[in-house]
Amino acid sequence: MTAPHTLSAVDRELGDLNASIAAMGGLVVDQIERMLAALHRGDGAALAAVAARDAEVDAAQTRVEERVMSVLATMQPMARDLRAALAGQMVALELERSGDHVKRIAKDFARIPGVLPSEVVSRLLWFGNKARSLLQRSIDAYMRADASEVGGAWADDVELDRMHKEFIGDLMLRMRASADWVDIGVRLMGIAKSLERIGDHGTNVAEQARFVAIGEVTPAHRGGAGDAAG
Repeated sequence: MTAPHTLSAVDRELGDLNASIAAMGGLVVDQIERMLAALHRGDGAALAAVAARDAEVDAAQTRVEERVMSVLATMQPMARDLRAALAGQMVALELERSGDHVKRIAKDFARIPGVLPSEVVSRLLWFGNKARSLLQRSIDAYMRADASEVGGAWADDVELDRMHKEFIGDLMLRMRASADWVDIGVRLMGIAKSLERIGDHGTNVAEQARFVAIGEVTPAHRGGAGDAAG
């Protein structure tokens, strides 16, 4: 016999879905924090351990997708509940891609020989913490179905893009000045790009929170904080 389609059943399914997303988000943010701490210490073993945990992120994405399929197949949700199910799948994808970037950063940094100048490490840490903070706030906003965070996410994304551009410019100067910096610079460019992309994924999560809350797809031209209210 088919189970009754009740509001409480839908709520339970969506609650389980959100719990899976929250767990996945916590795992990815923890991975970022561990990666940044290892980067700060120059700890190759810790970086390898971070990279190895990417399989946990992939498994978490699978659990979210299974929850989404369960909601869509058995609950036949409507309106906001349907948006929550569809957005949940997109958020899991953004988180999985963020995890991929963490793994890539850990592997690339572990291959850089010697000790980097402290100012270079400091800029990477600032960059990484900015991206981590953006992702964490966006996950929190998604869990609340809060559209208001998207404006701040857009602003932070612009700041991350600016920082990325400046960092690349500094690396180019170092690479031109010394052949020893060519290989190092190329790896650092890849790391910086991955950090910038984590910020992009965080912004996308905030946009999914907006979609769940007010049912509007983000315009191609992102607005400012005032647009978040719809």
